[in-house]
Amino acid sequence: MEKISVICVNWNVGESFTRCIKSVLDTKYPNLELILIDNNSHKPPKIPQDPKVTYIQNSSNIGLPRAWNQGLKKATGEYLLVLNPDTRLPKDFFEVELALLKSDPKIGVVGPKFVDTDGTLQGSVFPEPSILNTLLHKNKYTPDSKIPVEVNSVSGACLFFSRKTLDVIGPFTEEVFMFFEDMDFCRRLRLVGLKNIFDPRVAIIHGHGQSTKQTSPDKYRNLWEIIIYPIRKLLNKPNTLPSAQRYRTEAGIWYNGWLKQLIIALILWTSEKLKLLK
Repeated sequence: MEKISVICVNWNVGESFTRCIKSVLDTKYPNLELILIDNNSHKPPKIPQDPKVTYIQNSSNIGLPRAWNQGLKKATGEYLLVLNPDTRLPKDFFEVELALLKSDPKIGVVGPKFVDTDGTLQGSVFPEPSILNTLLHKNKYTPDSKIPVEVNSVSGACLFFSRKTLDVIGPFTEEVFMFFEDMDFCRRLRLVGLKNIFDPRVAIIHGHGQSTKQTSPDKYRNLWEIIIYPIRKLLNKPNTLPSAQRYRTEAGIWYNGWLKQLIIALILWTSEKLKLLK
């Protein structure tokens, strides 16, 4: 059986991390390698005593894509799964998705369907950020398909790809601390003619953003993240934004460019204000 390396990064979500790793081991795939990374959590997570597990303890929070790349450098598998700690895999995940990857050499990455912990469908596919898509409220969604379908970008919470994909486009960007690293990965795949595939046949449970919730109170989102912070950044003013909003905004500016990001942000801010008037 082909060797599969699973890379999972934890930051202060130890219980979810433990459940995630258990779900990976419960698949009983016979040739697994798990590379588990902790980004300097307040309380180190419980790591299973298993010969398949390699553990990396970072002395500081180095950011998500950089930690993923740490894992990818250690990985020896022919196939690679980058997985968020707030996810849980079904038992047939590797069997189904490995067959899909092997069926077409043009497939760059596969992403599954997401459901919330209560079974509610959760979007896992991103349209390309644009002013038109923002005006039309085209956000993260689940394609209406019962078979694997090519999409713009799949969520970084669960990215399954071959070693050949990594050889072609290289590792994840380290230009951002977090956010947009998955869209950049998928964009680079499209640019070299490879496909980003959403597979509705496999559903994973996704708790969604548990690490960022710890530093990202919603009350700051509209005022700071969408309007004031991008302007302050352009003017080189000191940052007073909570970290998760800062990282999201900085990543958006990096991915979209400053002007496009500001226009998108203004549309979002206006939309939120209009909702309050209804």
